[in-house]
Amino acid sequence: MKVLITATSFSTLTPEPEERLKAEGYEIVHNPYGRPMSPEELKPLLKGVDAVAAGVDRFFPPCFDEADRLKVVARHGAGIDQVDIEECTRRGIVVANVPGANAEAVADMAFALMLAVARHIPEGDRTTKAGKWENTYGRDLYQATLGILGLGRIGKGVARRGRGFDMRILAYDPYFDEEFAAKYQVERAESLDQVMREADFVSLHMPVLPETKGIINAEKIALMKPTAILVNTARGALVDEDALAEALEAGKIFGAGLDVFAVEPPSDSRLLKCPRTVTMPHVSSNTPGALLAMGNGVTDAIIAVLNGKRPKYCVNPEVYEK
Repeated sequence: MKVLITATSFSTLTPEPEERLKAEGYEIVHNPYGRPMSPEELKPLLKGVDAVAAGVDRFFPPCFDEADRLKVVARHGAGIDQVDIEECTRRGIVVANVPGANAEAVADMAFALMLAVARHIPEGDRTTKAGKWENTYGRDLYQATLGILGLGRIGKGVARRGRGFDMRILAYDPYFDEEFAAKYQVERAESLDQVMREADFVSLHMPVLPETKGIINAEKIALMKPTAILVNTARGALVDEDALAEALEAGKIFGAGLDVFAVEPPSDSRLLKCPRTVTMPHVSSNTPGALLAMGNGVTDAIIAVLNGKRPKYCVNPEVYEK
C-alpha cells in the first residue's frame, strides 16, 4: 500500500510516525513541492495512493479524479476546512483528524504573538542589531482584558495562560464550558461584539465554517479599541484581510499578530507591509511535542483504516453506514 505525505512538518522533528508507517510495509511518497498544494497539483499524486497524511493542502475537486485507491485522508491537525468532506463521503473516503494534539503549542504561539506585538519585540531586535538604541512604547498584558473567540482546546490553553498574567478573561463560544470557566475565572461574553468592544487582546480560536468565514470584518474590527491587538493562530479565512489591513494602516487598532493567512504563502497580502504587525509562516504547531502527537495521531488513523477499522477521530462516520 502507498501513503502520500503532503504535510510538510510530518516527522520533521520526530521521525517516529513515518518509521511506524514504514514498519507496516507501506510505501511512502513525499510532497514534491515543500508547500501546501492546490487541487490541480494533488490530482496526479493521488493516483495509486491508499492514504494521505494531509497538511493544509486543498483537497477539493478535481484532486480526486485520479484517486483510484484512496481510502483515507488523515489531517495533520484539527482543522478540516481544507478538505471537501461531502465529496470524500460520496466517494467512500474516510476523513480523520487529530483534535487537541497541538493545543498547547498553538496556545504558546498565541501568547508569543501577543507579547511580540505589544512590546515591539521584532522591531526592537532589528533596530538594536542595526546599531540603533531606540525607545519603544508598548502595551501591558498584565491585568489587561483578554478576549477569546472559541473556547475549545486551544482557547482553553490561552485562557489558562492568561490567568498567569492576571488578565480578565472574556470568552465567546456557542458551546460554552461552564465548568472550565468557573475553574479559571472566565467570563462568558453575551456576544462576539462584546469581546471585540471590551478586549485589549482578541485571540481567534474558531473553526472555519460557512457562518464564521470572514467573521472578523470591517464592522467587527471597528468595534475594537484603538489600543487593542488582534491575534490569529486559527485560520486566515476567519478575517477579512483587507479590512484588517485598512485598520492597521490607519492606526485604528494598535497591531496584529498573525500565524495564518487566507492564502498561504501570502505573497500578495497587504498585511505583510502593515505597521505593528508580526507575521509567522503558519508554524504554531511546530514543536517536538505537538508534531509527535499529531504525527502519531495521523499514523494511528491511517493504520486503522487500511486495516479495515474505524479511526478514533472520524470526521465523516456516515462512510461506515453505507
